[in-house]
Amino acid sequence: MSNNFARYADLSPEFELEYVKKAYKNRTPISPLHAGDTLPAFHINKKNIIATSDILKSVQGLQPVTQLIDRPLVLAFHSIHWNGYGNRLLKELNDIYADIRVMGGQLLLVTTDEKQYFDQATAALQLPFATIWDQHNVIAGKAGLHSATDPIWDRISGVNEDVPVPAIYVLTPSLKIVYSAVDLWLEKSIEKRDLLSAVYEASHQRSHGIAI
Repeated sequence: MSNNFARYADLSPEFELEYVKKAYKNRTPISPLHAGDTLPAFHINKKNIIATSDILKSVQGLQPVTQLIDRPLVLAFHSIHWNGYGNRLLKELNDIYADIRVMGGQLLLVTTDEKQYFDQATAALQLPFATIWDQHNVIAGKAGLHSATDPIWDRISGVNEDVPVPAIYVLTPSLKIVYSAVDLWLEKSIEKRDLLSAVYEASHQRSHGIAI
């Protein structure tokens, strides 16, 4: 065998394929919030609203989310870059949206995608609920679902963008998390009974003046 033969592992770094994404050496792992935690406050900017409904109807300029909610809020994170998982999530949310409202809650979808791309990808679904673009993954970061140095593409096949992991929370008006469902590996469906029960209980406690 020729002595000029070199294994790929022996090649200098400059010969590595440029498009191969590399893991971060200084990794800050994601640390999702869970039930019992409080989500740090965030603002909603009118220019980032994709679909106006429920809590977004009165938004003017930049407003704290705590000024917009007066009942339990189902906060669901989404990305079209989750491929089939993202579409399935939207269909499941669509199926229970009316039930969430009956139980006394509201739904806000937080997506990684700008309006034009979100609308193109979801036009056939005719989604009725409030949706906002999470520019720079700010809200997902506050929830511990996104870290620039712990990218989802480093562990989930088929995901190639810098997006958060999926999660659904039920929040009280003070942003306390009373229900959480974080899906680190994009393999779960919505636990509809548990989610709706959490909305109902939070709404019932609020209506009876119980601090939550």
